[in-house]
Amino acid sequence: MSWDLDLASIRDAARRIAPFVLRTPLIPHAPPHGGQLWLKPESLQATGAFKLRGAFSLMTTLPKDCPGVVAHSSGNHAQAVARAAKVLGLPAVVVMPEDAPVLKRRRTEADGAEVVTVGNDSDERAKKAAEIARARGFIPVPPYDHPLIAAGQGTAAIEIVEDAAKRGPSIDRFYCPISGGGLMSGCAVAFAALSPSTELVGVEPADGNDTQRSLAKGERVKVPPPHTIADGLRVRTPGEGTFPILARLLSRVEVVTDEELLDAMAYALHELRLVLEPSGAASLAVALREGRSGRGRTCAVLLSGGNVDPEMLRRVVERRRS
Repeated sequence: MSWDLDLASIRDAARRIAPFVLRTPLIPHAPPHGGQLWLKPESLQATGAFKLRGAFSLMTTLPKDCPGVVAHSSGNHAQAVARAAKVLGLPAVVVMPEDAPVLKRRRTEADGAEVVTVGNDSDERAKKAAEIARARGFIPVPPYDHPLIAAGQGTAAIEIVEDAAKRGPSIDRFYCPISGGGLMSGCAVAFAALSPSTELVGVEPADGNDTQRSLAKGERVKVPPPHTIADGLRVRTPGEGTFPILARLLSRVEVVTDEELLDAMAYALHELRLVLEPSGAASLAVALREGRSGRGRTCAVLLSGGNVDPEMLRRVVERRRS
């Protein structure tokens, strides 16, 4: 699958979504072990995650007679599609796993979306969403494997490069979580055009490193259903459209354990005053780890989301600062 995804299409997406999406700040932070971090807290978006960018990017291009939309998601894409549908006046059905965080499901329903639950396998969610699309004539809004979704997510990278250029030296390294690859593929295209010397580092859970394995093999690899607290990073194989972009532009992929995710969440809470969910803390976990090993430089870190259940947040509050 070949996509027409370039800087021009990402800039077009930026214009479409501007009325609906927050231009999140770029926050400077100097970790105690050295280096300079520029933090992009997408957790501050109205639905608590970057997914709003991609949802509006695609859904603002739908025909006026669109009967409705259908999506599948563990939570953040669900909330984004529900909110965009509400704003744009569209019916929405979202397929979610039975173990989806209660907070994410409740907020998806609060925005008027119909929620259908299935098992916890991401493949099962995708199959059910396709069935609903055929039965009702609804238009699918994929969580990552669509050029308009990736273009919307890539708008975050344009903002990072533009804001960093006003305030300091060029960005040596960019850390970004990878699930299906929509966020990183869009950001990678933007960085390749605007800051080609930046090293692009993807981050995955150790128990869900499908992109890392796929890059090593040179083709898309499917892993077993991941068991990780990062519910937003449980996709089992890279996207058909996103993978060629990642293979061409990524510098490397690093993995994180659940313990490192919890430590990064605690660091964000205690040191940065930011609430992050496990998926949203993945890139920070690797940035801090590499900073401690003496590899700290001028790095941009995308903090992808902050929709964390109260029980897990309590664990993080009580966790010893790392």
